[in-house]
Parts: sequence; C-alpha cells; structure tokens
Amino acid sequence: MPCPDLGALRASLDGAAGGPPAPADHLRTCPACADTLAELQRNAELAAPAIALTAPADPPDAAEVEAALAALEQRRSRFAATRSARTSATAVLDPPAAAAAPVATVPLARRRRLTRLGTRARAAAAALVAALVLTGLVGTPAGRAAASSFLAQFRSQRFEVLTVDPAQANQVERVVGGLVDTGVFSGAALHDTGFAEPQVAADREQAARLAGFAVPVVDPAALPKGIDREPRHLLVSPAREVRLTFDRDRALDYLRRHGRPDARLPERYDGTRLVVQVPAAVIQEFAGRDGGPALLVGKAGTLGLATEGGASLEELREVVLGLPGLPADLVVQLRGIGDWRNTLPLPVPADQVRSSATTVNGAEALSFADATGRLHALVWQRDGHIWGVAGVVGTDEARNVANRLG
Repeated sequence: MPCPDLGALRASLDGAAGGPPAPADHLRTCPACADTLAELQRNAELAAPAIALTAPADPPDAAEVEAALAALEQRRSRFAATRSARTSATAVLDPPAAAAAPVATVPLARRRRLTRLGTRARAAAAALVAALVLTGLVGTPAGRAAASSFLAQFRSQRFEVLTVDPAQANQVERVVGGLVDTGVFSGAALHDTGFAEPQVAADREQAARLAGFAVPVVDPAALPKGIDREPRHLLVSPAREVRLTFDRDRALDYLRRHGRPDARLPERYDGTRLVVQVPAAVIQEFAGRDGGPALLVGKAGTLGLATEGGASLEELREVVLGLPGLPADLVVQLRGIGDWRNTLPLPVPADQVRSSATTVNGAEALSFADATGRLHALVWQRDGHIWGVAGVVGTDEARNVANRLG
C-alpha cells in the first residue's frame, strides 16, 4: 500500500475525529513511516511539559489583568510614536535606504513557529536565548570596536546558573515592568520591540557580513538522524547598543511607594545612563521530518555593560538588587557571584531543567536537559564568542554537533 501522508500520520496519532488508525502492517514494513510517526510522537510528548514551562504559578486576578492591559496600551502608544518619528526621519534623511530591503525580516508565521520552538527549548537553551533577547544597535564595525573598548566595566566571560521557580520569575517580571512603567529607567529600546526582529540571510556569507564574524559550518555527518543536512534558515540579529537613563526622583518615589520610606539616593545618580552592548548573533535552524524546527546552532558575541554619568555600574547594581519585590533567594544568588564583572548569570527553572558543567572541545561548558529528557542544549564560550546547540536531540547528539562545528 502507498505511504500515508504526514497529515494522515498526525491524525492517527492525535486521534482526530474520523481519523483512521495508523496501519500497523505498513509501519512494520516501512522504516521511513515508522521513524516519522516516532518523531511525531516525541514532539507530542514534549507539548505538555513545554506549555507547563510558560504557565504562571500564581494566575493574575481580574484587576491585575486590567492593569496589565492598560500598561500594554501605554507601551504600544509610546512605541507607535517612536516608530513613526524614526520612520519619518529615515525617509527624509535617506529615502533610497528607507525603500531598500537587503535582507528579509522574519515573516509572522515563521516568528510564530520559532516562538513555539523557543518555548519548548527556552529553559534548556537559556544561555543562548539570553544572548538574543536584549535590544539596541551599534551600526558599524568601528562603532562596535569603540564600544568594546569602552564597555570594560562588565564583559561576559563565563556563565553561572541561577535557579529560579515560576513564582520568582513572575516577581522579577512585575518589578521590571514597574521600573519601565514608572520611568525609573527610560529609553526608546524599552518599547521598540519590533526593532529587534531577526533577519533572514540568504547564505553564510551574508550572515557573516551582517553579524561581523564567521558563521560556523555544521558538519552534516554530525547531525542526528531525521534532521535536514542543511539549515533551513539563517537568522541574524545585528549587534546593538541600548542606553537607558536612570531617573533618581522617580526611583525614590518608586522605592517609597513600595515599602522603603527611608530610601536615599545621591543626587549625582540622576541622569546616569546604563549602556548595554548587545552582541550580534546568528542562529542556524534545522528542520526535522515533520517540517518543524528540530535543532538550533548559534553563535554570538559577548554581552557588555557600563554606565555613563554620576553612578558607577556597581552603585547602580546595588540599587537594582535592593529593589522591593525581588525574590530574596535570587538576590542572594546574584550577590554570591564573586567575579560579577565577568559572569553572565543564567536563570534556569530548577523544577523543569537539569544543568551540569561539562566541556566542548576543551572549553568549559554548561549542559541543559529538560525534565522529560527530550530537550538538550550545550552552551559555551570560546574565542570571544558565545556558542550554543539546542533542540529535540539527545545529549550525546548535541555534543557530537558541538564538537564538530567548523
């Protein structure tokens, strides 16, 4: 009998209404269909724990939902105004450049599929994701070199895992949201989420030009069975710089309204700019048998931080660590990082993800696995870059890919 198509196999697995069961006789004699059905089964088993990673431990009540929606509308309004101003300025200053599109941004449907993979692999590939989610821009190689020289107050050279639970993650999100909404930290990048969309490069050469570094070659022989031999997409996030301005008066008001009536901050702190150098990053996406993303191979620069103005980076760090509402256990972990100027903390949900120290080609690395044992990731630093491999693969398979990156 002919092989059933992918939709029929999926329907037999999902038990769709009226869907025929998978023909057992055919599966016994067709290894290709048996392997495809096994992969579909594996992806189905991942769905429940993956969704659980995103579920809040303490669901908001109706009042909190209304407040969040109101805050979202305010942010959308500010973002729309910023985008409109920037588009108008670009059109006036450089009309041809405004009309040209050397590379494509990721279409909505593609972003949704990547979001689904990001949800599944978020915890297992925490370090890789951390290098991609910040915002800002450095436009030229010369600008990046100058920023690299300036941003010596913090430069990520190593990783350290921070264990968090969903309730703590929600606490941090509420505190950060409060700082933005009240204007304690202000900057267009806080609202300009669309500006950080990755671009799709045509090939490794174009990706390298956009990122400013060589894109690793993935050895096809190292890829697990069932994964395409060539990347389906090359996604590039260019290097960027964010400048966030600290407002002392609003910070004092925030502290006093949140249980710190005796809060004091030196006047010289006002107007201090927190400068974040976000590295360029390239992600190679490999598809599995079912057409969905199954493996990500990434490379990025290192993250840099500094301050300009009255407060040092250490002083501003103390202000942040002393904010009311931050989980006490998380603050203890952060304060326990001895070499904090060179250490990038990676929040990992301990109830969902296992992490351990390992090596990749002699370099210190971290290995991650989700609670089901289906998702695995490796992240390491080498030659001034962050490297990562993550996906629906076994730990040995991920290590084999990592060890053979060219």
